[in-house]
Amino acid sequence: MKYDVAIIGLGPAGIEFAKCALKQNLSVIAFEKSFVGGTCLNLGCIPTKTMLSSAEDFCKSSFIKNQSLNVVNSQHYSEFCKKRDSVVQKLNNAVENDLKKRGLVIIKAKACLSIDSRVAGVVANDTQYCASNVIVASGSVPMDTDLKFNSNTILSSDDLLSLSQLPKNILIVGSGAIGIEWARILNSLGVKVTIVEKAPSLAPSCDKDISSRIERMFKVSKIMYYKGVTVVDYNDSIAFLSNGEQVACDKILIAVGRKKIIPKLVSDFPLEVYQDCTSNVPNLYFIGDINNKKMLAHAASFQAKALFDKIFNGKEFYMPEIPSVIYGTPEIASIGLNEQDIADLKDYKIYKLPVASLPKAWCDGEIDGFIKIITKDDFIVGAHIVCKEASAMISQLAIALRYGITVEQLKNVIFPHPTYSEGIIEALNYG
Repeated sequence: MKYDVAIIGLGPAGIEFAKCALKQNLSVIAFEKSFVGGTCLNLGCIPTKTMLSSAEDFCKSSFIKNQSLNVVNSQHYSEFCKKRDSVVQKLNNAVENDLKKRGLVIIKAKACLSIDSRVAGVVANDTQYCASNVIVASGSVPMDTDLKFNSNTILSSDDLLSLSQLPKNILIVGSGAIGIEWARILNSLGVKVTIVEKAPSLAPSCDKDISSRIERMFKVSKIMYYKGVTVVDYNDSIAFLSNGEQVACDKILIAVGRKKIIPKLVSDFPLEVYQDCTSNVPNLYFIGDINNKKMLAHAASFQAKALFDKIFNGKEFYMPEIPSVIYGTPEIASIGLNEQDIADLKDYKIYKLPVASLPKAWCDGEIDGFIKIITKDDFIVGAHIVCKEASAMISQLAIALRYGITVEQLKNVIFPHPTYSEGIIEALNYG
């Protein structure tokens, strides 16, 4: 049987493309070598946010009992892991069952690409599958450094989820979203955390004000950090740094980013992948993390819909600005331009409001943070928020940025009081 669509990988990108195709009554087959849902559901977003929620709940209960920041015991940690695994399993089953009900054929096997006469196909379990359109959404895996993962002392973010007990102290290499979120989780559970970042600032891809605020928050939380430094060796529970210092640590988490997974190519063919997810093979497309663009689940899902519309509905491929969030207390969210990346600021206006200006922040006892909005010619071109509910607030600004809503138009929208969201208008009026 020849299918309309064959998909390699059922992470966010593969799932979204499958749903779009099934909605238009196309025949779809998908190949997944591990778990439906991909990294986000099984090893990334969902398990880490569940652990973060448990860690924050633990901190609150410890504070109430006057045991502020006691080290979590093995029983507590085991319960946190059981909750995490239960959430992942429930969502995993729900997603897979939903796809099957929609009519998706799922093959649980590792898939390879075959290209014959500039037509792509899929090989799995020694069987050749033909499709009018082959979608590669094979995702990514954690990237190591000169220190190689060993699943024991030098860990990936995947390995960290398999720990049966918490380390007493850990060194985290890298201060991107993964490194910062795990630093917050482990610190909340009483683990001594040290971060090593080779860039001159923490969270180097973020706006400079966010980087500065993270440094301040880490000092308050007693999370140690080094900037402009690398780990050159690790022996006998001692990490040796490039600045000559040594850090005692039971474990090292490498959180320097992710690298794409490229399916094995059965035939010898020089592949080229283009910005619009197409390739030099007419029926072969690449979406999600494998594009090496912004490796985020929501970016992958949107990319899948944009590509589907290009192939089947004749629309122009388009990717808007992608919001990003670092979770924890407070949340950290961004979209668009960073201030330090603008060569000449004279044509831009920056609005900034401290969260402590908002009554709702005082009601919740969450006064740390700011709202920063960058505009040009009255249009929003960037926004950066450190605040409770920042993940929701950045979505409001993403709408304004995507559809060209001006500052003056946004000021004519009534935001409810008391909320964190009204800080957007407060920033534009008075920041």
